[in-house]
Amino acid sequence: MKIHITSRHEKLTEGLKNHVEEKIERVERYVGKIKEAHVILNFEKKVHLCEVVLTAKDLKLSAKASSRDMYQSIDAALGRLETQAQKQKEKRSSHHRAESGRATRGMVAEPVEAEDVKVVKTKKFAVKPMTVDEAAMQLTASKDEFLVFYNAENERTSVVYKRSDSHVGLIEPEY
Repeated sequence: MKIHITSRHEKLTEGLKNHVEEKIERVERYVGKIKEAHVILNFEKKVHLCEVVLTAKDLKLSAKASSRDMYQSIDAALGRLETQAQKQKEKRSSHHRAESGRATRGMVAEPVEAEDVKVVKTKKFAVKPMTVDEAAMQLTASKDEFLVFYNAENERTSVVYKRSDSHVGLIEPEY
C-alpha cells in the first residue's frame, strides 16, 4: 500500500504521519487491500483541513473534515471513510447473498435485503417415478417452467426445466 501525505503550510511531523497510517489500517479491514492512499493536510489560520482519497481493488473513497486541531480533522475524515467502507462491504455481502438465492416459478431473483425475504406460498405435490424422457415430455406439454420427479433410472430426485433456447435441462443432485 502506498500512502502519500501532503502537508500544506506546515512541516509534516512524525506523529501526524503515524496517526494517519494507523487510521488508514483500520479502514483496510473493510475494503481489503488498499492500493493507494492520498492524504492532504492543509494548515490554515484557524482551520485545519484533512482530505483523504483511498483507492482499493474496485473502489475509490474520499472524505474531508476540518476542525481547529489536525488530529481531530484526521480522525473525522478517516472515520467518514470507515463508515463508507462499512456500507460498501455490507452492500457487497448483501448483493452476494441475494444472488445466491433461488428464483421461483418464472420470477427473476432481484437483490433484496435478507430480512425482507418471505415464503408467501407453499405447494405440495407427489413426486412420481419416471424416466428423464418421460419427465421432459410431461414438462413440454405443461405451462410449468420446471418439474420435480423421482428418477427411476438412478433412484434419486431430479429436476427438468425449460431453457431459454427452447430445450430442456436436467438437474441431478450430487450426494
